[in-house]
Amino acid sequence: MTVVADAFDPTFLISDYGDVEAEVTACRKQAAVFDFSFMSVARVYGPEVLEVIAQLTDRDLGGLNDGRIRYALCRDSGGWLRSDLTIWKENANSFLVMSGLGQEISELAATIDIQSEDVVVYSLQGPGSLLALNGLGDVARLETLPYYGFTRLDIAGAECLVGRLGYTGELGFEIVAPAKDGKRLWQNFTARARPAGFAAADCLRIEAGFVLFANEFRLPVTAVEAGLGAFAGNDPVPPRHRLVCFCAESHPSPELSHPPKSLAAPEPGTITVTSSCYSAAAGGILGLGYVPFEEAEVNRTFIDPGGRFKNVRTVTMPFYDTAKRRPRAAWS
Repeated sequence: MTVVADAFDPTFLISDYGDVEAEVTACRKQAAVFDFSFMSVARVYGPEVLEVIAQLTDRDLGGLNDGRIRYALCRDSGGWLRSDLTIWKENANSFLVMSGLGQEISELAATIDIQSEDVVVYSLQGPGSLLALNGLGDVARLETLPYYGFTRLDIAGAECLVGRLGYTGELGFEIVAPAKDGKRLWQNFTARARPAGFAAADCLRIEAGFVLFANEFRLPVTAVEAGLGAFAGNDPVPPRHRLVCFCAESHPSPELSHPPKSLAAPEPGTITVTSSCYSAAAGGILGLGYVPFEEAEVNRTFIDPGGRFKNVRTVTMPFYDTAKRRPRAAWS
């Protein structure tokens, strides 16, 4: 894959395939397929591979087994969150690093010889994802794949890496395949699952409480402030604010809503909105934003200083599947 631009810009992605709400519903009830080939993918290998990856993240990879995936955070020199990564361990000397921010891999490639992969990345999500792959490969192997595990699998004649994870809060897979096989795989997948765009992915990940680094990391924040303290080392400062989920009213309803380049930290009683969408599950506007740390509690009201959102009230995070059981569930 050609490394993407320095700053992720979802406006260059396909927003939808004609009906965002139907795409969300398909993912929640059957299966939907997303094209996430904007991701930068690099293979990092060699006897000092852990030292190389440590240039990107301080997440400990020492106990990671072969065939498993670890979520990690990239922070800048000041300790503020920059982006997030998934790291796939093939063996002791070979890892795949996947990032939405191509600049990270570009910078790493400037210091060491790494292999940028020419691949497509498709995300097949929903309770019917396994069924959608039936007839395309050995789905029995996928049925026992653990959450955040991956395997090599021939799918419709293409050698793929298939990981059990996703960005929707549902059962599903991320599939990494050679770019030359991309068109054929996409045709096979869309014959079995509804194609869905980034507007649906945005709504699904907000409902599931997942961050989008281009939104939630735009305000200088620490891992604890973003609710991601378990995935990073010590933060540079005590927490000042906290990421929360909220319901609100807004006109017009946001679609692929993104914050301005410059954001102000929340003052007492206010919220700094970073993401928002219309959510049928919430029956209205659902979003993510930062409030003062000591005020981060459910069912509290806040004021949006920008005036776009009215009657802002915090709700549980994640809003959908609060116990986070669905992605780990057994296939039925």
